[in-house]
Amino acid sequence: MSSQKSPVKIGDPAPDFRLQSLDGTPLCLSDYRGKRVLLFLWASWCGCREQLVAWQSFYARHRETGFELIGVAMDAAYPDKARSYVESAKPAFANAIDSVEGLWDLLGFDLLPSGFYVDENGIIRYLKIGGFDIRDNTTMRIMQDLLAEKWSKKAPKFIPKPKLPLKRTITQLAAQVKSTSRGSEKRLRLADLLFESGQFRKAAREYDTVLLSQPNRCKALFARGVVSLRNGDTATTLEYWRKALVLNPNSWIIRKQIWALTHPGQFYPSINYEWQQEQMRREEWEVVVQQKAKAQKR
Repeated sequence: MSSQKSPVKIGDPAPDFRLQSLDGTPLCLSDYRGKRVLLFLWASWCGCREQLVAWQSFYARHRETGFELIGVAMDAAYPDKARSYVESAKPAFANAIDSVEGLWDLLGFDLLPSGFYVDENGIIRYLKIGGFDIRDNTTMRIMQDLLAEKWSKKAPKFIPKPKLPLKRTITQLAAQVKSTSRGSEKRLRLADLLFESGQFRKAAREYDTVLLSQPNRCKALFARGVVSLRNGDTATTLEYWRKALVLNPNSWIIRKQIWALTHPGQFYPSINYEWQQEQMRREEWEVVVQQKAKAQKR
Protein backbone atom coordinates (compact mmCIF):
# COMPACT_ATOMS: atom_id res chain seq x y z
CA MET A 1 0.00 0.00 0.00
CA SER A 2 1.29 3.44 -0.87
CA SER A 3 1.92 5.89 1.93
CA GLN A 4 1.94 8.83 -0.46
CA LYS A 5 -0.37 11.65 0.55
CA SER A 6 -3.67 12.19 -1.23
CA PRO A 7 -3.26 14.49 -4.23
CA VAL A 8 -4.39 18.06 -3.93
CA LYS A 9 -7.40 19.05 -6.02
CA ILE A 10 -8.56 22.11 -7.92
CA GLY A 11 -10.09 24.43 -5.35
CA ASP A 12 -7.73 23.38 -2.56
CA PRO A 13 -5.37 25.86 -0.91
CA ALA A 14 -1.91 25.28 -2.30
CA PRO A 15 0.34 23.79 0.41
CA ASP A 16 3.37 25.90 1.17
CA PHE A 17 6.90 24.64 0.66
CA ARG A 18 10.44 25.85 1.04
CA LEU A 19 13.23 25.13 -1.42
CA GLN A 20 16.56 26.73 -2.11
CA SER A 21 16.57 28.48 -5.47
CA LEU A 22 19.50 28.00 -7.80
CA ASP A 23 20.79 31.47 -6.89
CA GLY A 24 21.05 30.32 -3.27
CA THR A 25 18.07 32.20 -1.84
CA PRO A 26 15.11 30.56 -0.05
CA LEU A 27 12.08 30.01 -2.28
CA CYS A 28 8.69 29.71 -0.55
CA LEU A 29 5.38 29.53 -2.37
CA SER A 30 3.80 31.75 0.29
CA ASP A 31 6.15 34.57 -0.72
CA TYR A 32 4.19 34.84 -3.97
CA ARG A 33 0.77 35.37 -2.39
CA GLY A 34 -1.02 38.17 -4.24
CA LYS A 35 0.38 36.99 -7.57
CA ARG A 36 -0.66 34.24 -9.94
CA VAL A 37 1.87 31.45 -9.90
CA LEU A 38 2.54 28.49 -12.14
CA LEU A 39 4.65 25.59 -10.89
CA PHE A 40 6.39 23.81 -13.74
CA LEU A 41 7.66 20.45 -12.46
CA TRP A 42 10.33 18.79 -14.58
CA ALA A 43 13.60 16.83 -14.32
CA SER A 44 16.94 16.47 -16.07
CA TRP A 45 16.14 12.78 -16.67
CA CYS A 46 12.88 13.68 -18.48
CA GLY A 47 12.34 14.94 -22.01
CA CYS A 48 10.52 17.87 -20.41
CA ARG A 49 13.95 19.41 -19.85
CA GLU A 50 13.61 20.68 -23.42
CA GLN A 51 10.68 22.91 -22.39
CA LEU A 52 12.74 25.42 -20.41
CA VAL A 53 13.39 27.69 -23.38
CA ALA A 54 9.70 27.67 -24.39
CA TRP A 55 8.64 28.51 -20.83
CA GLN A 56 11.07 31.41 -20.77
CA SER A 57 9.44 32.76 -23.94
CA PHE A 58 5.96 32.42 -22.38
CA TYR A 59 7.12 34.07 -19.17
CA ALA A 60 8.67 37.00 -21.02
CA ARG A 61 5.34 37.67 -22.74
CA HIS A 62 3.20 37.48 -19.60
CA ARG A 63 5.29 38.48 -16.60
CA GLU A 64 3.89 42.02 -16.56
CA THR A 65 0.40 40.69 -15.79
CA GLY A 66 1.26 39.78 -12.20
CA PHE A 67 2.20 36.26 -13.20
CA GLU A 68 5.17 34.35 -11.82
CA LEU A 69 6.65 31.07 -12.99
CA ILE A 70 8.57 28.69 -10.76
CA GLY A 71 10.45 25.78 -12.26
CA VAL A 72 11.25 22.89 -9.92
CA ALA A 73 13.41 19.97 -11.04
CA MET A 74 12.87 16.58 -9.38
CA ASP A 75 16.56 15.71 -9.31
CA ALA A 76 18.00 13.86 -6.33
CA ALA A 77 20.61 11.83 -8.22
CA TYR A 78 22.10 14.48 -10.48
CA PRO A 79 21.24 18.02 -9.31
CA ASP A 80 24.22 19.40 -11.22
CA LYS A 81 22.73 18.16 -14.49
CA ALA A 82 19.46 19.95 -13.75
CA ARG A 83 21.42 23.09 -13.02
CA SER A 84 23.27 22.81 -16.33
CA TYR A 85 19.99 22.62 -18.27
CA VAL A 86 18.73 25.72 -16.48
CA GLU A 87 21.96 27.59 -17.14
CA SER A 88 21.79 26.63 -20.81
CA ALA A 89 18.19 27.88 -21.18
CA LYS A 90 18.95 31.11 -19.25
CA PRO A 91 15.41 31.52 -17.86
CA ALA A 92 14.50 34.73 -16.02
CA PHE A 93 12.00 32.94 -13.80
CA ALA A 94 12.82 31.31 -10.46
CA ASN A 95 14.22 27.78 -10.49
CA ALA A 96 14.95 25.26 -7.77
CA ILE A 97 15.92 21.62 -7.41
CA ASP A 98 13.86 19.29 -5.22
CA SER A 99 16.10 16.60 -3.76
CA VAL A 100 14.49 15.80 -0.39
CA GLU A 101 11.53 18.20 -0.10
CA GLY A 102 9.32 15.74 -1.97
CA LEU A 103 6.86 17.98 -3.77
CA TRP A 104 5.62 14.80 -5.48
CA ASP A 105 4.48 13.66 -2.02
CA LEU A 106 3.19 17.07 -0.89
CA LEU A 107 1.14 17.70 -4.03
CA GLY A 108 0.46 14.07 -4.91
CA PHE A 109 1.82 13.64 -8.45
CA ASP A 110 3.83 10.75 -9.86
CA LEU A 111 4.44 11.80 -13.47
CA LEU A 112 6.41 14.53 -15.20
CA PRO A 113 6.09 17.08 -16.62
CA SER A 114 3.32 18.38 -14.35
CA GLY A 115 1.89 21.84 -13.71
CA PHE A 116 -0.03 23.55 -10.92
CA TYR A 117 -1.58 27.00 -11.36
CA VAL A 118 -2.23 28.93 -8.14
CA ASP A 119 -4.29 32.12 -8.12
CA GLU A 120 -3.61 35.33 -6.22
CA ASN A 121 -5.43 34.00 -3.17
CA GLY A 122 -3.31 30.86 -2.97
CA ILE A 123 -5.98 28.53 -4.40
CA ILE A 124 -5.16 25.85 -6.97
CA ARG A 125 -7.15 26.73 -10.08
CA TYR A 126 -5.68 24.29 -12.58
CA LEU A 127 -3.43 21.25 -12.56
CA LYS A 128 -2.20 18.70 -15.04
CA ILE A 129 -0.32 15.58 -14.00
CA GLY A 130 1.94 14.35 -16.78
CA GLY A 131 2.08 15.69 -20.32
CA PHE A 132 2.14 19.33 -19.25
CA ASP A 133 3.82 21.02 -22.22
CA ILE A 134 3.66 24.72 -23.07
CA ARG A 135 4.59 23.83 -26.65
CA ASP A 136 1.19 22.15 -26.94
CA ASN A 137 -1.47 24.51 -28.34
CA THR A 138 -4.13 23.34 -25.90
CA THR A 139 -1.87 23.96 -22.90
CA MET A 140 -0.95 27.37 -24.30
CA ARG A 141 -4.61 28.39 -24.66
CA ILE A 142 -5.49 27.17 -21.16
CA MET A 143 -2.68 29.17 -19.62
CA GLN A 144 -3.57 32.30 -21.59
CA ASP A 145 -7.23 31.99 -20.57
CA LEU A 146 -6.29 31.63 -16.91
CA LEU A 147 -4.05 34.68 -17.01
CA ALA A 148 -6.73 36.71 -18.81
CA GLU A 149 -9.32 36.15 -16.07
CA LYS A 150 -10.31 39.15 -13.99
CA TRP A 151 -8.57 39.42 -10.68
CA SER A 152 -10.51 38.80 -7.49
CA LYS A 153 -12.37 41.88 -6.26
CA LYS A 154 -11.36 41.02 -2.73
CA ALA A 155 -7.77 41.77 -1.94
CA PRO A 156 -5.92 38.69 -0.69
CA LYS A 157 -5.94 38.57 3.10
CA PHE A 158 -2.45 37.45 3.86
CA ILE A 159 -0.01 38.60 6.49
CA PRO A 160 3.42 37.27 5.58
CA LYS A 161 5.27 35.54 8.38
CA PRO A 162 8.71 36.92 9.12
CA LYS A 163 11.39 34.75 7.57
CA LEU A 164 13.93 33.44 10.04
CA PRO A 165 17.50 32.55 9.06
CA LEU A 166 17.91 28.86 8.29
CA LYS A 167 20.09 28.25 11.34
CA ARG A 168 17.54 29.81 13.69
CA THR A 169 14.67 27.90 12.09
CA ILE A 170 16.55 24.65 12.62
CA THR A 171 17.22 25.54 16.27
CA GLN A 172 13.54 26.30 16.90
CA LEU A 173 12.32 23.12 15.19
CA ALA A 174 14.88 21.01 17.05
CA ALA A 175 13.63 22.41 20.36
CA GLN A 176 10.01 21.68 19.42
CA VAL A 177 10.81 18.13 18.37
CA LYS A 178 12.80 17.51 21.55
CA SER A 179 9.97 18.68 23.76
CA THR A 180 7.46 16.13 22.48
CA SER A 181 7.50 12.51 21.41
CA ARG A 182 4.89 13.27 18.78
CA GLY A 183 5.09 15.45 15.70
CA SER A 184 6.66 13.39 12.93
CA GLU A 185 5.86 16.12 10.40
CA LYS A 186 7.99 18.61 12.31
CA ARG A 187 10.79 16.09 12.61
CA LEU A 188 10.61 15.40 8.90
CA ARG A 189 10.76 19.13 8.22
CA LEU A 190 13.74 19.43 10.55
CA ALA A 191 15.49 16.67 8.62
CA ASP A 192 14.86 18.50 5.34
CA LEU A 193 16.31 21.73 6.70
CA LEU A 194 19.33 19.95 8.13
CA PHE A 195 19.92 18.46 4.69
CA GLU A 196 19.58 21.91 3.11
CA SER A 197 22.19 23.27 5.51
CA GLY A 198 24.60 20.45 4.65
CA GLN A 199 24.30 18.65 8.01
CA PHE A 200 23.83 15.24 6.42
CA ARG A 201 24.64 13.14 9.49
CA LYS A 202 22.08 14.94 11.64
CA ALA A 203 19.55 14.81 8.80
CA ALA A 204 20.04 11.04 8.55
CA ARG A 205 19.32 10.63 12.27
CA GLU A 206 16.08 12.58 12.00
CA TYR A 207 14.91 10.63 8.94
CA ASP A 208 15.76 7.39 10.75
CA THR A 209 13.69 8.46 13.74
CA VAL A 210 10.72 9.20 11.50
CA LEU A 211 11.08 5.80 9.84
CA LEU A 212 11.10 4.02 13.20
CA SER A 213 7.50 5.13 13.75
CA GLN A 214 6.50 5.33 10.08
CA PRO A 215 8.49 2.68 8.19
CA ASN A 216 6.23 3.01 5.15
CA ARG A 217 6.65 6.75 4.73
CA CYS A 218 7.74 7.05 1.08
CA LYS A 219 8.97 10.60 1.37
CA ALA A 220 11.18 9.78 4.36
CA LEU A 221 12.55 6.65 2.67
CA PHE A 222 13.41 8.54 -0.48
CA ALA A 223 14.99 11.45 1.41
CA ARG A 224 17.03 9.07 3.56
CA GLY A 225 18.34 7.55 0.36
CA VAL A 226 19.37 10.99 -0.90
CA VAL A 227 21.42 11.53 2.26
CA SER A 228 23.24 8.24 1.62
CA LEU A 229 23.88 9.34 -1.95
CA ARG A 230 25.43 12.62 -0.81
CA ASN A 231 27.69 10.54 1.42
CA GLY A 232 28.76 8.43 -1.55
CA ASP A 233 26.85 5.27 -0.58
CA THR A 234 24.95 4.45 -3.76
CA ALA A 235 24.08 0.90 -2.69
CA THR A 236 22.25 2.10 0.43
CA THR A 237 20.55 4.81 -1.59
CA LEU A 238 19.10 2.21 -3.93
CA GLU A 239 17.88 0.12 -1.00
CA TYR A 240 15.86 3.04 0.35
CA TRP A 241 14.58 4.12 -3.06
CA ARG A 242 13.49 0.60 -3.99
CA LYS A 243 11.60 0.30 -0.71
CA ALA A 244 9.86 3.57 -1.56
CA LEU A 245 9.02 2.26 -5.03
CA VAL A 246 7.49 -0.93 -3.64
CA LEU A 247 5.19 1.24 -1.54
CA ASN A 248 4.40 3.51 -4.48
CA PRO A 249 4.87 1.41 -7.64
CA ASN A 250 3.07 3.93 -9.85
CA SER A 251 5.60 6.66 -9.14
CA TRP A 252 7.59 7.29 -12.27
CA ILE A 253 9.46 9.98 -10.36
CA ILE A 254 10.96 7.41 -8.02
CA ARG A 255 11.35 4.70 -10.67
CA LYS A 256 13.11 6.87 -13.22
CA GLN A 257 15.49 8.35 -10.66
CA ILE A 258 16.50 4.79 -9.82
CA TRP A 259 17.03 4.14 -13.51
CA ALA A 260 19.00 7.34 -14.00
CA LEU A 261 21.23 6.53 -11.04
CA THR A 262 21.93 2.97 -12.17
CA HIS A 263 22.05 3.63 -15.94
CA PRO A 264 23.04 7.27 -16.47
CA GLY A 265 24.14 6.58 -20.03
CA GLN A 266 20.50 5.94 -20.99
CA PHE A 267 19.52 9.48 -19.94
CA TYR A 268 22.56 11.69 -20.54
CA PRO A 269 23.37 13.28 -22.90
CA SER A 270 20.27 11.90 -24.67
CA ILE A 271 17.30 9.85 -23.47
CA ASN A 272 16.95 6.30 -24.76
CA TYR A 273 13.19 5.71 -24.73
CA GLU A 274 13.49 2.24 -26.26
CA TRP A 275 15.71 1.19 -23.37
CA GLN A 276 13.11 2.49 -20.91
CA GLN A 277 10.35 0.45 -22.53
CA GLU A 278 12.47 -2.69 -22.40
CA GLN A 279 13.47 -1.97 -18.79
CA MET A 280 9.82 -1.61 -17.81
CA ARG A 281 9.00 -4.94 -19.46
CA ARG A 282 11.85 -6.61 -17.56
CA GLU A 283 10.67 -5.19 -14.24
CA GLU A 284 7.06 -6.19 -14.88
CA TRP A 285 8.20 -9.73 -15.66
CA GLU A 286 10.29 -9.82 -12.46
CA VAL A 287 7.16 -8.92 -10.47
CA VAL A 288 5.23 -11.76 -12.14
CA VAL A 289 8.03 -14.24 -11.33
CA GLN A 290 8.15 -13.10 -7.70
CA GLN A 291 4.39 -13.40 -7.34
CA LYS A 292 4.45 -16.93 -8.76
CA ALA A 293 7.26 -17.90 -6.39
CA LYS A 294 5.31 -16.59 -3.39
CA ALA A 295 2.19 -18.45 -4.51
CA GLN A 296 4.11 -21.76 -4.75
CA LYS A 297 5.43 -21.36 -1.18
CA ARG A 298 1.91 -21.06 0.26
